[in-house]
Amino acid sequence: MVAKRIGMGLAMVLALGALAGCTQDTLEIVAVNNRVEHPLPAKMQQKLRKLNISTSSPIMMRIFKEEEVMEIWKADVNNRYQLVATYPICAWSGQLGPKKKEGDRQAPEGFYTVAPGQMNPNSSYYLSFNIGYPNKYDRAYGRSGSNLMVHGACSSSGCYSMSDAAVLQIYAFARDSFRGGQKAFQIQAFPFRMTADNMAKHRSSEHFPFWQNLKTGYDYFEITKRPPEVEVCEKKYVFNQTGGRFSAAGKCPADSTPQALLSAYASYDKTYQTEFAKASAKWGPNDWKDVAEFDRKAQERLERRMGKKKNIPNDAEYVLVDPSAKLTPTSDTVTSYSAAYAKVEAIKNNEPPKVEYISVAELEARKKAADAKRKEEERLAKAQGRVKAPIPEPNPIKPVMQAAAQPAAQDDTSVWSFFRRKPPQSAPTQQASADPAAAMPQAATASAPAEKAARAATAKSPAVAPKPATPAGQLASAEQPTAPLQTAPAPEQKKPFWKVW
Repeated sequence: MVAKRIGMGLAMVLALGALAGCTQDTLEIVAVNNRVEHPLPAKMQQKLRKLNISTSSPIMMRIFKEEEVMEIWKADVNNRYQLVATYPICAWSGQLGPKKKEGDRQAPEGFYTVAPGQMNPNSSYYLSFNIGYPNKYDRAYGRSGSNLMVHGACSSSGCYSMSDAAVLQIYAFARDSFRGGQKAFQIQAFPFRMTADNMAKHRSSEHFPFWQNLKTGYDYFEITKRPPEVEVCEKKYVFNQTGGRFSAAGKCPADSTPQALLSAYASYDKTYQTEFAKASAKWGPNDWKDVAEFDRKAQERLERRMGKKKNIPNDAEYVLVDPSAKLTPTSDTVTSYSAAYAKVEAIKNNEPPKVEYISVAELEARKKAADAKRKEEERLAKAQGRVKAPIPEPNPIKPVMQAAAQPAAQDDTSVWSFFRRKPPQSAPTQQASADPAAAMPQAATASAPAEKAARAATAKSPAVAPKPATPAGQLASAEQPTAPLQTAPAPEQKKPFWKVW
């Protein structure tokens, strides 16, 4: 049993030794749908619009080892760069200080340039790009190394490793800037944020002179918010030189930095020197000591188990669209190289389905769009309901009562309406009669003409005493009928010609 464990341990050591660099394609990461063309999340696009920055504007990146942070800066309409995204570095190997030779497991420090040809959409570490090590400065010191990357898979042996969700966005930033016309973008790799306090804290390091040289470029960016023009001469970085020929190991030409920039830098450096003196009194030469990579990562694992987490902003919050799909090494759950390697081996035996990553912000935006569409449909439905109300069907038990249509009221407020007025139509009157048959409809009587003749004969009979005459248009109170009587119109009397009026 012991021999078996020793054999397994040797096999793991050999495997890790074979995978000591980022140069070997051993991680067969499962492809994510459309990862190369995956757009920036809706939340990030909204943030850029608020800053008045185009998605295709130029970019610049900054890396800070000690803080484990990568920053994305983009140019606005005034060609001033603004911080638009921050991502935690998942893993970086080695200690503080520059990379010097192949296999030293050191992540580079310095100023590097990334062109479109250095982008790798088919990386075995999900997505990656080569930072361009060694540059002119590194070659001037005879330093060696190759394929030093920023990549996913959350594992590193000389590279800067990000979570796959983070590198998905970082890759999109670079892709869009190249399509916008940027020829190459600058990536600045620093050991830490080069403040007066940090410089005083690390001043006893053997790399301090090198870091002072890097700080000059750091300061120029802090002053101008534009990536400095970088050249190398006399085996050091020089910045914002506008003329002369430069040789990495040769003599530097006369300083051609614009005078306005020199004045701004002198004022900035004066403030820095005052703060550095105060910080040096606080930090002694032995207060800081660099630790080995193994001890540093062991401390980080212990802090994670204790629930401690660095307060680092993270613009890469992603979830799985298909929650039933199996997690892959492209997920953020992979926290170490050995874990990624173990998951890759498991995937080789059982291929999981492809999984597409979508940001939480994008899911929220889609939900809001769906809610807005639903509310709009409800509003239109209500509007249509007000325009055309449904007609109820007639009740088969009770007859439908149809009211007579009332004539529309005429507006008589106009002067000319006086000439358009019609006399009001009087309701049909019924002549009073003592005969009940007279009140019946005409169609109900058998012989209406005969009855009229009989009544006329009775009126002429001498047996009936004539009633006393009453004034015209008046009736006795005892004889007043319930309905108005219809009287025959009196014959029109001709007036004498002199009575014109």
